[in-house]
Amino acid sequence: MPPGVLNCHRWLVSYIIMAMRRTAWLTLFVAITLCAAWIVAFSGWTMKDNPIASRLAAAFLAFVAVGSYWMLFDAWKHEKRLTRKLWLFFVPGGFLWYYFAVCRLRELRKGGFKTP
Repeated sequence: MPPGVLNCHRWLVSYIIMAMRRTAWLTLFVAITLCAAWIVAFSGWTMKDNPIASRLAAAFLAFVAVGSYWMLFDAWKHEKRLTRKLWLFFVPGGFLWYYFAVCRLRELRKGGFKTP
């Protein structure tokens, strides 16, 4: 295979992988948003009627809310300036992308996390 074709093939493969990652993250964000919207708008769960489900719903909503503030705190602490990626603060579950794409890679570069 000629070198130009091989480089084009590598570029195409990397582009497809990045597009798949974007699609997977977008699907995750939509699923989290729909789940949160359903809990708030349509579930009708109360502590009297269904205490376990309502506690799980409250824990889910707290997890989504606290995670976004953690993302802002971590970016404030480690980044030199706040960038466009922090707009994910307004996306439910956006902090998951920040953890896996930014924090985890930063810790792997420092040697903080142990990889199997």
